Amino acid sequence: MKFIKKQGFTLIELIIVIAVIALLAAAVFVAVDPAKRIGEAQDAQRWADITAIADAIQQYTVDNSGTFPTSTATFTAGTYYAIMGSSTTALAGATCTRSPETIDSSKGVELGNLIPTYLPTMPVDPSGLADSDKNTQYYFMRNSAGRVRIGACVESAYADASIYVQR
Repeated sequence: MKFIKKQGFTLIELIIVIAVIALLAAAVFVAVDPAKRIGEAQDAQRWADITAIADAIQQYTVDNSGTFPTSTATFTAGTYYAIMGSSTTALAGATCTRSPETIDSSKGVELGNLIPTYLPTMPVDPSGLADSDKNTQYYFMRNSAGRVRIGACVESAYADASIYVQR
């Protein structure tokens, strides 16, 4: 009996080759510009953090008959304030600068009463510059119409636009 050998690749061989090519492509993608990938990941975390803070403030306001957390209702409308974690101490040396906004770093917005009901913990900027008790590296602004704007003080060089949400 004579066996005839067929020409071509088996399905397993093709899958292995495709998997190897995909691994090489992923390695090249990461190796091309790792700083950009890290910056984009940190910006994504900033978006998630400020969205969580804005949602928590909005939910707190709804649950408390329109009252804002802490004394934010007495803050000057249109003025930007640094968001503090759970401490009521001054922002000793902590800075939050955003151009063109000017952040009032002489006092901060203490949002500790959002924890743990509305936020499990106070989010802090992933850059490593934040101190959760004094400065989260996020800012708060309430305009004259009562709209709240939460934004990031720091963003990567790869950000396409300012990182903030407004509710």
